[in-house]
Amino acid sequence: MKSPLLALALVSSFAFAADPVPPVTQTCQPDKLIASEAFDKPESFTKQKQPGTDGWRGGIGTWSIKDGAAYAVQEGPSEKRPNGHEAVCEHIVDLGDYVLTGEFKLGPSPQIGFVCRDTNQPNHHQGRVVITPTAIWIQKMSGISKETRREELKKIEVQLDPNTWHRITIEICGDHFFAKIDDHLLEASHERFKERKGRIGFVARAEGAQFRNLSLWSAKPKS
Repeated sequence: MKSPLLALALVSSFAFAADPVPPVTQTCQPDKLIASEAFDKPESFTKQKQPGTDGWRGGIGTWSIKDGAAYAVQEGPSEKRPNGHEAVCEHIVDLGDYVLTGEFKLGPSPQIGFVCRDTNQPNHHQGRVVITPTAIWIQKMSGISKETRREELKKIEVQLDPNTWHRITIEICGDHFFAKIDDHLLEASHERFKERKGRIGFVARAEGAQFRNLSLWSAKPKS
């Protein structure tokens, strides 16, 4: 017989996947739910070889489920990428403004990011919020592969426990990028953020970062 607490945990898990509650936001009003994933089972990742399927695609690097969360291992050095490449997990979309929520744990990973790319083919980098144990920053980006360019727009010094789960909310409305990590707030503006998004996701360097309870909404500016 399941304990009442275990039964409640199971119900809460199913409730999250079916109908996550939109977050309290600052600049964007969540609209249509695009994706909601707890990342607690192997099926949380979409098989990339199935064309036309929706879902989170664990692309570069190795992605698995560990302790009920997505676990990232970056790609090692190769002839194609002599320096290796951070692990990348993305959802293919066609969105303008959006709101994303989720949880992350850095673990031994020195750096993670929550990212978006534009609708070019291939999709060019557009922007991201980068998180380390001692700093968080928002950067505008362009290009892809060796042509990638980045510009740091706003940075704050923080102290984040790598072994604790942290909560993140991202809002992008027009040229405005707002991020809340626990009680840390930062925002920046750039024309680049206005462009439509073709991919939204998260990345991690080295090995050990984890992600769970990711939800993504289309959004519209608050009136």
